[in-house]
Amino acid sequence: MKKAAFLSKITVSIMLLLLLAANLAAGAPTESEKHSYLVGLTPGASSKALEAPGIQLKDKWDNLGAVHISATAAAIKGLENNPNVSYIEEDRPVFASSTGTSYSDGALTWGLQAVNAEQAWTRNATGVNIKVCVLDTGIDYGHPEFTRNGETIIKGSKNFVSDGHPDAADGDSHGTHVAGTIAGQTSNSGSKIGAAPGVDLYVARVLGDDGSGTTSGVINGLNWCQENKANVANLSLGSDKPSRTEQKAFDLAYQNGMLSIAASGNDGGRIGYPANYSSVVAVGAVDSSLSLAGFSNYGKNQELVAPGVGTLSSVPEGSGMLTSTKEIENGVETSYRSGGIEFSALGDATGPLIDCGLADSITSCSSKPESGSWIAFINRGSNTFAEKVQNAIAQGAAAAIIANNDTANPDDPGSFTLGSAGSWIPAVSVSYNSGNSIRSGALGIGIVNVSPWDYNYFEGTSMATPHVSAVAALAWSVNPQLTNEQIRQVLQTTAQDLGTAGLDNLYGYGLVQADAAAQMAGEL
Repeated sequence: MKKAAFLSKITVSIMLLLLLAANLAAGAPTESEKHSYLVGLTPGASSKALEAPGIQLKDKWDNLGAVHISATAAAIKGLENNPNVSYIEEDRPVFASSTGTSYSDGALTWGLQAVNAEQAWTRNATGVNIKVCVLDTGIDYGHPEFTRNGETIIKGSKNFVSDGHPDAADGDSHGTHVAGTIAGQTSNSGSKIGAAPGVDLYVARVLGDDGSGTTSGVINGLNWCQENKANVANLSLGSDKPSRTEQKAFDLAYQNGMLSIAASGNDGGRIGYPANYSSVVAVGAVDSSLSLAGFSNYGKNQELVAPGVGTLSSVPEGSGMLTSTKEIENGVETSYRSGGIEFSALGDATGPLIDCGLADSITSCSSKPESGSWIAFINRGSNTFAEKVQNAIAQGAAAAIIANNDTANPDDPGSFTLGSAGSWIPAVSVSYNSGNSIRSGALGIGIVNVSPWDYNYFEGTSMATPHVSAVAALAWSVNPQLTNEQIRQVLQTTAQDLGTAGLDNLYGYGLVQADAAAQMAGEL
């Protein structure tokens, strides 16, 4: 997701990984070209033993017995024969783990309701005196969700991405969304979004404005979190392959008392990294029916699950998308829950709804009026959303409504994109059930509005992870003397069992429960 406009990070991550694979397959770096590597040192060896032409030391991690270097292909060949080197690995890319839009109603988001956050608050479990470090794309410092009693809850921040940012300001929206789920303070969105409003936030910007980063950045961020004595580290990010250096960093952080919680991943396959390390809590995503989300990764190291579909939270101010979709038929106005389609134009339109079918041609809206504003009503399927809307524009539509065809989640408007910025019209999506309701009578007058917002609905294991981090903080605040291992055991023991009875590969121990975790922590 830009995620504020519902960019599919799943799609982007896969594309970036494919591009990376293609680049690696094309050949090693040229003699003059430097690439980034992580190098393990043999016991007792010094980083000085690596000094050679073509090598630049970037980071030295004495606690890990490893360094981060930039080196040419020739220099790497030399290191392969250096007796002071135990291993050499790529400074692999990591990516945010989330995508688009969905739904929420009520005083609390459905996610906070599902984990029983409010019941924990009544036990005076709010996360007070607990430090949560968010390693992500940064944060919107000025967002009202991060001000408590007139003071910021962001107690420290640092940028670990070499892209010219002077601080950890969020140019993507992913990090602000994750942080809001953990510690949001207000109900300005219409729902309370923060599960642990008493915590102090620390922000390590380890992902850039495109939602990607490097292993070295994550390690530097993790070390900084430890320096600030964070209790919990939230990592809504990952890679599909492990790193020996990164694993040592997370193992050491766990030994030092910090609890790291990470997203399992969003391609429906094996759990990614760092979630798959034994020292890290792996989190999968469930939808509002408490079924494992179709995109969620899973496996034997799945430890917990949490709400990760249709998660409402904060994004940098004005970068979100608020939609309103209505139909007037026989004088009766009906409102439908809708989602903004990424890259949709802002604005509003009113006019007759015209059935355009799949909008797979420039003649598909055959009953359109000869003049005046009208709205294309389109079925999902066959062609891309961009093609559908382009065909509607070519026929003169002022706005577009696309009805989802997901019968497994019939009330979900979906998470859709137009692919890239362009001269689009306001475009929204509605659920399968809403689409059927609109079709049930003669199509009436449609009203579509797309306006800027300080919030957005995202989905992904990225969104599930901060729910677990928040619940850990709530339980820990009840009994700060507990160790990270004890808090981890509390989360496991008090989780709501889902799927096959007991620990399983899909849900792990189950859905985190804030009230039960807080109660158990207080009794230890």
